[in-house]
Amino acid sequence: MLNYIWLALIVIGISVAFFGDVHDISTNRYHNGEEFPGSIDFRGAVIPFLEKSTKYTCYLSATSEHLGTRQPFESNREYVLKAELVPNPAGGGILHIFADESFPAQWREIMNGQGSSEYLTATVRWDSIDHRGIILPVRFRFDPAKFLRLNSVVNDGVVKSAKTAVELCIGLIGIMALWLGIMRIAEQSGLMAKIACALKPVMRRLFPDVPPEHPAMGAMIMNISANMLGLSNAATPFGLKAMEELNKLNAKAGTATDAMCTFLVINTSNVQLVPTTVIAIRAAAGSANPAEILGPVLVATFVSLVVGVTTAKLLAKLPIYRRQIEKMNNKL
Repeated sequence: MLNYIWLALIVIGISVAFFGDVHDISTNRYHNGEEFPGSIDFRGAVIPFLEKSTKYTCYLSATSEHLGTRQPFESNREYVLKAELVPNPAGGGILHIFADESFPAQWREIMNGQGSSEYLTATVRWDSIDHRGIILPVRFRFDPAKFLRLNSVVNDGVVKSAKTAVELCIGLIGIMALWLGIMRIAEQSGLMAKIACALKPVMRRLFPDVPPEHPAMGAMIMNISANMLGLSNAATPFGLKAMEELNKLNAKAGTATDAMCTFLVINTSNVQLVPTTVIAIRAAAGSANPAEILGPVLVATFVSLVVGVTTAKLLAKLPIYRRQIEKMNNKL
């Protein structure tokens, strides 16, 4: 079921991005094909002529009314952006406009669409060259920007997330195998059984409606013990078995009892003695000391368990829930 939910979210995201791009193209949001006037300032450098394929550091100047963006700007404000000019043999040249704090947001979108995080590439042309090389009036335009949202969702979202997931899973295999092996040794050596024996007195108080020798009690104890040791795979069958056995004690099968709700809370917020999965993820991510979270995790899970169980017990005593239980029992 969860896979279908993820698939639906991906389809919705791609669809929204696609129709957003169609709207941008129809309204020409990125001013495709338009040229903007400006000037290139070489900051006093005397350049007799512009050599082909040579990079020249310069500054592009343009006023707010000519920037070709719908972002609100101060009236008649002049923007000066550092750039790099590369003349080409066919005339004109390529201009790399470096992004800074004053960079228009719409230009930043086009820059990301071009696959760059540092500069925006534009084609520039001029009618004549000022041979003193001081200020050069130009007109510049960007390559057509289309389907930027869709490319961002597919490339930056879906593809990168899938790549990260694969790298993370491969990195987790070794460390997970190690910890699960250690926990398996602990299980075979009888450590889980000892934890289960220590939990019996506590379980009797938490679940007074469940007979001590009932199979549900044993399944719940084994589930909690496995979760405490980080054996989530081993805990799942015990959890399903516990719910099945608790349902046999239910006066109305299919309706959650106090014992079921309490067990679900404990299963969700169980104390973690060895957080195997978190340690493995930290190790795969390159943590210098992946096991240093043992103390904080133990405290956090203990607090969450106490809060969860307390809340479940208090809610179970509310009159509205007690009346519902009495009505169910009367119907039976």
